[in-house]
Amino acid sequence: MERQKNRHRNKNSAYKYRRRRRYKKRFFILMFILLIIAIASTLHIIDKMNIVDNLAKNTLEPLFKPISKVSGYDAKSLILMDMKDDNIIASKNSEDEILPASLAKLFVIEFADEHVKLDEVIKVDDDFSKLIKEGSSVANIEKKEYTAENLFAAMLVPSGNDAAYALADYVGGKLDKKAKTTEDRIDAFVEGLNDYLKEKKYSDTVLHDPSGYDKKAVTSVSDLKKVSKKLLKKKWFRNIVSQGKYTAILPDKSEESWKNTNEFLNKKSKYYNKNVTGIKTGSLNEEYNIVVLYKSNDREFLICSLGSKTRNTRYEDVKHIIEVADELSALENAKLDKK
Repeated sequence: MERQKNRHRNKNSAYKYRRRRRYKKRFFILMFILLIIAIASTLHIIDKMNIVDNLAKNTLEPLFKPISKVSGYDAKSLILMDMKDDNIIASKNSEDEILPASLAKLFVIEFADEHVKLDEVIKVDDDFSKLIKEGSSVANIEKKEYTAENLFAAMLVPSGNDAAYALADYVGGKLDKKAKTTEDRIDAFVEGLNDYLKEKKYSDTVLHDPSGYDKKAVTSVSDLKKVSKKLLKKKWFRNIVSQGKYTAILPDKSEESWKNTNEFLNKKSKYYNKNVTGIKTGSLNEEYNIVVLYKSNDREFLICSLGSKTRNTRYEDVKHIIEVADELSALENAKLDKK
C-alpha cells in the first residue's frame, strides 16, 4: 500500500515537473517573441526620427516607412536639402560627375550676373544662330534689343539655347575686347566661366558650351545644390523660375511670353504641384535632370536630381522625394506642437 502511494506520489511529481517545464518553455518563447517585437519597434522609431546622412555612403536610404516610397527613386544621383539650415537630408552619388544638359545654364547665369546689370540693354544680332545645334530648345530670340533679365528668363523658362549664346556673346565681348567674331567672344566667355567655377570651388563642374548642349560637360548634384542655393537668394531669380508661363517686357515695351519646361509648374500637367516653386529642367543624351524648390508646411526643400531614364520618370523620381520631404516636415511640426 505504501509502495502504491509512493508510486502515485512520484507520478504526480513527474507530471508537475513536466508541466512546469512546459510552462517555462512557453514563457521563454513568449518573452522571445515580445523581445523581437520590441526590437522591431525600436528600429522603426529610430528610422523615423533620425535624419539620414548618406554623403559618406553615397547611397539613397529611406528616412521613413514605408520603404517603397524612397526605393522607387531610380535616378543616378540626388541631394535633398532643407533650405532652412542647409541640412542634407538624403543623398545618392552626390559627387558623381554627370551630364548637366541645360542645368549648365544655372552656372552660366551666376557668372554672367557678375558682369551685367539686370536692366542692362543688350543689342542682339543673329550671328549666334549658326551655333544653335539641331534639336535645341529655343526662345526665338530675334535681332533686336533685350535686357539682361530678359535673356536670363529666356534661358530659365523655355531653356532657350539661343538666349544663352546671345548672352555669352555679349559678356564675352566685355571679357575680351579684342575678340572680333561671335565664336571668339563665346570662347572668351567659356574660358572666363570655367576660371570662375574653379575660383568658386565648383570642383565637379566643367562646361564647354553656354547652352548646355555639350556631351563632354560634367557636373554633380553637390555643385548644383550650391549654385541653386546662391541664385535662389536673388528675388528676380525666384520670380522667374516660379512661373509656369513668363511674360517679359522688352526695352521697346513689347512683350514676349514663354512656357516653362518644368511640368511641376504646368497646371494642365498630371505632374502639377502647387507647392513646387521652381527651378529648372535639363535633358540631353537620354539623361533627364531637374532641380526643384519645394515648399511643405512653411519649410523649403531643395531637390537636385540627375540621370532619370525618361522625361516622365524624371518627375516620378522626384515625387518620391517630395513625399519624404512632406513626412519630414510633418514630423518636425509634430515636435513643435508638443513643446
